[in-house]
Amino acid sequence: MTRTISGLGTRGVVVAQWIRERIINGTFAPEEHLQEQVLAEQSGTSRTPVREALKLMEHEQLVVYSPNRGYVVRRFAIEDITNAFEVRATLEGMVCRVVAHRGVSEAGTSMLKRLLRRMQPIAYSEEWGNEDSLEWFDLNAQFHQVLIEEARNPVLADTIQRTQRLPLIFDAQFRLRNPSQVSRLFAAEDTQRSYQEHVSLFALIEERRGIEAEALMRQHIEQSKEAIRAKFAQIYPCAQ
Repeated sequence: MTRTISGLGTRGVVVAQWIRERIINGTFAPEEHLQEQVLAEQSGTSRTPVREALKLMEHEQLVVYSPNRGYVVRRFAIEDITNAFEVRATLEGMVCRVVAHRGVSEAGTSMLKRLLRRMQPIAYSEEWGNEDSLEWFDLNAQFHQVLIEEARNPVLADTIQRTQRLPLIFDAQFRLRNPSQVSRLFAAEDTQRSYQEHVSLFALIEERRGIEAEALMRQHIEQSKEAIRAKFAQIYPCAQ
């Protein structure tokens, strides 16, 4: 059998991705018990790759294991989420500095310009709704991902990806609890500010002003952290 990362078999890696996606999108809720046999049936595989996948999820701190209950989906506290944002702010700031000093590729420049053109009408939409919020979420993620790829540092990219998972899990829980109010994840005034920061980031990177680009990206993500903190208080008022 072919072995891959962390000693997992190929099938174990596939199942791990399958479980990870369902934790991130809220299909598997916090503190939900993940039974090997049930997961094997749902994923169309056997218990061995499921067992391997769950061990990887434990290593990634997405699930918790106890002898009595087995594996359960981890419930994250606001401190976990804000800590992830703080690390991400530092790392993505580094990305901007590296990319500014090295220069953006022609393909990267074209993609960033295209994303900014698509962002503008959404940011200044007169009727801000759920569809706008979801599209903004996607375009924002793409913008950040292009910059990360332009840094051409797989270790940095993998570490950033880990810090991005907790806010995504939070967003999934918000959407499940507030299905008709997804637009509150990104209020209109937040997206207008964010859009202007994206424009400024792109300009600073094109002008090779790495230190300033790094500082702006850190500020940009710190503001997102505070927005998430406020939304957490809204969803879990007793936890504050």
